[in-house]
Amino acid sequence: MRQPPGRAQRRGGGERKPREERWSELIEVATDVFYAKGYDAASLQDIADRLGMLKGSLYYYIQSKEDLLYDVIKTVHEEGLANIESLAAGEGDALERLRSVIIGHIDHECRNMTKTAVFLHELQALSPERQAEIIGDEHAYRRVFVALIETGQQAGVIRPEVNSKLAALSILGSVNWVYRWFRPGGEFTARQLGEQFADLALRGIATPEALARLQPPPVTKHRARTA
Repeated sequence: MRQPPGRAQRRGGGERKPREERWSELIEVATDVFYAKGYDAASLQDIADRLGMLKGSLYYYIQSKEDLLYDVIKTVHEEGLANIESLAAGEGDALERLRSVIIGHIDHECRNMTKTAVFLHELQALSPERQAEIIGDEHAYRRVFVALIETGQQAGVIRPEVNSKLAALSILGSVNWVYRWFRPGGEFTARQLGEQFADLALRGIATPEALARLQPPPVTKHRARTA
């Protein structure tokens, strides 16, 4: 785990590092508090109270509330990126792997609703320099999608006239919005959403030959709502 600036500056080389389990707990609690109250309204005292520790003890780990948000955002980003990079490196042609990435990204998002919301809502609260440290000049998530689309074009399964960057932005823009309305136990499962979104996305960019080989997603029946 890379030490954020605040933690690195507060300890000399001979000082002990915080126990990783305590640091993980701090990140988890901070994520929940930032989600519940919003970054601006949340305080370090709120987080300390949830942890059952003195506010001053937090400064063993961080220098400021922004330090903590930085590590929360970075943790969420790294977990999500590792998920889609693993799926993108899987088996199948580029179109099949892109399908897996879309389904897997939505599944990960739906299983981590709080983290996703904090990442998408609060990233802008960080300074531009810190945002760049996390996502880079070229958004790391987008690079995964762009690379798959361009690989698919080279292999003849994605239409050559498709702009890879715009297609990636279109797909990410739609799947990232799922967290706003998905509810566990609701009308659709995360898997059903992933399959439908993947089918819609791929049918918009696949070549006619590849399109003919695409298997449609299973029929999704509406769940009966209970009072």
